[in-house]
Amino acid sequence: MNVFAEEIPDKPVTLPQFNLPSVEDADAEETRAMAERFFKHRAIRAGVEAWQQAAADKCHSFAAYVLIGNALLIGRDHAMKVVGVNIPHGRRYSAAFRAWMKGYGFGDMPDTTRKHIVMLVDNAAAIEAWRAALPQRERDRIGNAQHMVRRWQASVRTDHGKPLTFVKRDALVAWKKFLSSVSLLPPADQAAMWSMVHQTNRTIADAA
Repeated sequence: MNVFAEEIPDKPVTLPQFNLPSVEDADAEETRAMAERFFKHRAIRAGVEAWQQAAADKCHSFAAYVLIGNALLIGRDHAMKVVGVNIPHGRRYSAAFRAWMKGYGFGDMPDTTRKHIVMLVDNAAAIEAWRAALPQRERDRIGNAQHMVRRWQASVRTDHGKPLTFVKRDALVAWKKFLSSVSLLPPADQAAMWSMVHQTNRTIADAA
């Protein structure tokens, strides 16, 4: 009661609500994470074994390079995540990738070899289709990853003579430079530049 001898109604008590994941959801997420770690570990181990065999007896094959490349892609993704970049480029990324390679048994792999193996596995389907069209004797002769990638690139050169992979690489570098330069402009100039980009996109779409 209050000072006037009136009954004070009970106030409802509101408890905070928490949106916690269910036990089943938490278990499922943990299971997925464990499975991902397991498959990554298995891919890395297969890649290391293939690389050690290739380094020991100089026995190279497309299948072996795919195993090695799959492991290197895991390392590439790790290095990009560590340094916080979306594109595998830059000194910090390269240093992180080399540290990963050294820690997982690829430390003796030359940078050029790594680059071509990664390029091979990034384009594995296209290169495999290209190899399938070659005579067996020719396929057997192309055992080196660098030779394999370069021969494939030569088969898909554009009208101006540069391999399509190199054209895409140059376009990506130019786009990054464009973004960096535009960010330094005043807002009005930025708007004008983006207007030009949108106009170009419309022109390309109309031409298609």
